[in-house]
Amino acid sequence: MTAPTLPPVEDEQQSRASGESRLHTIGLAARGVVRTVVARTRGLGGTARSPWLLGPLAAVWVAGIGLAIAAVPLLGVWMATPQSGLTWLQSLNAAGLLWAVAHGTPIVVAGVTYSSLPWGLAVVPVVLMVYAGGWAARRSRSAAVRDLAVIIITASISYAILVGIIAKLTTRSDARISVVDAFAHALVLGLIAYGFGCVRGSRIGTERLMPEWVAVTLRSGLIGALILIGFGAITVAVALTVRFDDAVTLTQSLHAGLWGGLALLLLGIAYAPVLIVWGTAYIVGAGVMIGPAVTVSPFITTIAPTQLPPFPLLAALPQSASPLAWALPLTGVLAGVVAGVVIARRSRADSRLMRLAMALGAAGVSAGAMLVLSYLATGSLGDLRLASLGPAPTTVAVLVFVLVTLGAVP
Repeated sequence: MTAPTLPPVEDEQQSRASGESRLHTIGLAARGVVRTVVARTRGLGGTARSPWLLGPLAAVWVAGIGLAIAAVPLLGVWMATPQSGLTWLQSLNAAGLLWAVAHGTPIVVAGVTYSSLPWGLAVVPVVLMVYAGGWAARRSRSAAVRDLAVIIITASISYAILVGIIAKLTTRSDARISVVDAFAHALVLGLIAYGFGCVRGSRIGTERLMPEWVAVTLRSGLIGALILIGFGAITVAVALTVRFDDAVTLTQSLHAGLWGGLALLLLGIAYAPVLIVWGTAYIVGAGVMIGPAVTVSPFITTIAPTQLPPFPLLAALPQSASPLAWALPLTGVLAGVVAGVVIARRSRADSRLMRLAMALGAAGVSAGAMLVLSYLATGSLGDLRLASLGPAPTTVAVLVFVLVTLGAVP
C-alpha cells in the first residue's frame, strides 16, 4: 500500500484564488443587475425615467382614476336604491360605458345614434391628462424635443387602447359604441391634452418649439376665440335668466325625484359647454339648427315653433329675435380688436406688413378654433325632429374670420 499523496500547496492556492475570482465576478455582475433594476424602477422620488416608460404609466394612471370617478357615483346609487334591481356588475358596466362616451364617442341606444353628446364630461379626463403629461415631462428631466414627443405619442396611444378595450368590454345589445370611434376620439383628445401638459411641465421653452411671431399669432388668435366664447356664455346666461320660469316649469314637469334631479343637474352641467358654443354661433350670426327645418338666428325675427325635449337648458333658445340682435356680430369685431392689440404690443419691432400677416393669421386661428368647437357641438339626438342639431361649422368659421379680421387689422 502506498500512502495517499497531498496536492501541492501551489495548486491549492491557485484553486482558492480562482474561486475567489469567480465569486468576485459574480458579485460584480449581481451588483450591476441590482443597480440597473433600481435605476429603472426608481423615478417617483425624483430621478429621471425613460420617456418610453413614462408615457404608458401616465396613460394607466389617468385611465384608472377616470374609471374610478365614473364608477363610485354609480355604485353609490346602486347601494342606495336596491329596489332598482341593478347588480353591482351592471353598475360597473354602465360606468365604463359612461367613461368611454365622455371622450366624445357616439353611442347607439336601441338602434338610434346619439352623437350630440354632453362633452362637458370630457373636462375630467382632459384635466387628468394635462396633469399626467406635466408629471411625465418633469420626471423625464429631459430638455430634448424628441423625448417630449415620445411621451406624448406613447401616452396617447396607450390611453386610446385602454379606452377601446373598455368600449369593447362594456358594449351591450341595447347600448353600444364603436371601438374604432372610441379609439380615435381618445387618441385625438390625448394628443391635445398630453401635449399641452407636457409642454407646460417640461423645461423646453416655446422659442424652441416655434418662432416668436408664430407664438404671438397663436396666442392672439386663441384670445380672440376665448373672448367670443365668453360673449356666448354671457348670452346663454342672460337668456336663461330671462326665461328662468320656463326652465323651472320644465324641471318640475319631469317629476325626477332626488336622484333624478341630481342626474338632471349633472347632465345640465355637462351640456353647458355645448349650449355656450351654440350661443357663440348665434351672436356671430351663423345661427343654430334645431332639426332639419328650423334655424335660430338673430336675423330671423320669428322662430318657427318646434317640439323640443323637456330639458331645462333648452329654455334658453329664443322664440323671436329683437331688433337689437342685429348688433350682436359686433362682439366678433371687438374680439378682433383685442387680438390686434395683443399683436401690436408683442411685435412693435416688426414691420406693418408683418403685423398685418399676423393679424390675418390670428383671425384664422380664431376661426379654426370655432370650427372645431362648432363641429363638436353639432350632432343628433336620434329623433327625426332632432336629427340635426347645432350650428353649421363652416358658416361659423367664415363669419368669425371676417369679424375678427375687421377688428384686428386696423
